[in-house]
Amino acid sequence: MSTESNRDRRHFLGQLSLGSIALNSLLSSDSRGALPQQPAHFKPRAKNVILLFMCGGASHLETFDYKPALKKLAGKTASEVFTKDELKGFNPEKTLEGCRILPSVFEFKQHGQCGAWVSEIYPRLAEVVDEITFLKAVHTDSAIHSVGETIWHTGHQRPGFPSLGSWVTYGLGSENSELPAYVVMKDGICTAGDGVFQQGMLPGRHQAAIARVEEGKSPFPYLTPRKEFSSDRQAGRLATLDKLNRLHRDQHPTQPELTGRIEAFEMAFKMQASATQVFDLSREPKSMRTLYGENQFSQHCLTARRLVESGVRFVEILDGATGRKWDAHGNRGGLIGNHRDNAARTDQGITALILDLKSRGMLDETLVVWATEFGRTPFEEANREKRIGRGHHHKGFTLWMAGGGLKGGLSHGATDELGMHAVKNATHVHDVHATILHLLGMDHEELTFRHNSRNVRLTDVFGKVIGEIVG
Repeated sequence: MSTESNRDRRHFLGQLSLGSIALNSLLSSDSRGALPQQPAHFKPRAKNVILLFMCGGASHLETFDYKPALKKLAGKTASEVFTKDELKGFNPEKTLEGCRILPSVFEFKQHGQCGAWVSEIYPRLAEVVDEITFLKAVHTDSAIHSVGETIWHTGHQRPGFPSLGSWVTYGLGSENSELPAYVVMKDGICTAGDGVFQQGMLPGRHQAAIARVEEGKSPFPYLTPRKEFSSDRQAGRLATLDKLNRLHRDQHPTQPELTGRIEAFEMAFKMQASATQVFDLSREPKSMRTLYGENQFSQHCLTARRLVESGVRFVEILDGATGRKWDAHGNRGGLIGNHRDNAARTDQGITALILDLKSRGMLDETLVVWATEFGRTPFEEANREKRIGRGHHHKGFTLWMAGGGLKGGLSHGATDELGMHAVKNATHVHDVHATILHLLGMDHEELTFRHNSRNVRLTDVFGKVIGEIVG
């Protein structure tokens, strides 16, 4: 056996320099690595999605759900205000009975023609509320981080199911054969892990491409060609590897990941030039970079606009993953500093994204979604030491969407006067997923994949389109 055949896989693939491969089959317009566009079930309102996911559970009571009634009950214990049944189902590790009712730690004001209430920690976002559709009665099935993140991304409580982005690319394909259809940019690994971006039982081509936005570095591993290998030599090596992979796949037809591997090689060639250009923010004018800001989240937002402008179907920005930055417990920095810092880090980039998309005429066809795994309790944690904190809360919280065929300047649904329960137009995460697919022209009940003798879908056996918010 040759020395080369004994090298580990990573070193071998690195030598291939897949970005420089010049095989005719990869250059053909119908390359197998591309995701052809698929017809929608009906006329879509949106073409693309940008998902902004705040890891850790952002507090609705400190952001968008103004509850002045909390001030009247401030200091009372949870057991004085709520029944035992109402206090069930939260994080099983926490005791709630002695927790005291806590008003919002920030001031709220109304903004825009719609009069939406927004916390002081989002001064820039408050300027574009007339473009936003707030969902104020969202609820989900768990107050545990990993489960909440998994439900949001896949519609299921246990891992192994396709992510929302994978379902979108499975249903609609891609507008650009030279870029991945589904791209994720993140600042770390979330509690549920990168499994929330997997394709599950769908073909491997629908898995997310996880990119990094860092000046002077390739957005994807092994994309830059190695100078010491000629294009002809690289082409010959990949042709051999491609042939061997296909022979192996044909002998193991029940292993779809083999096809995914082959398609990844094919896509790599196409991405060499296109991905480098799209992720190169120096191509943007200084005024645009100033509008977005210079921190990592802002750069992710600007890159997201460049990606959807280039035909990428689904882009997710994962914020606060390392350390669950939005997890506002007293022993994790405290609610006040936590949310003030997190909002300050994200406010400029989010607002710039909305303004930029609108100025380019892209907001109508791009759905921007701001989400988190759950909200926070209307009472502070018991036995706190030095700082105020709120616990996990999944029975009623807020998320919002903008553009993509929605009615802007609208607040849909409501929690009760204390922000505890979703009481008006209650909206489950399944309903949000059904609505996102609907805006993209897909019927969530028809978008299925046959697996283990049943039709699997994003919304499982649930979900209802929130028709009242659709323009």
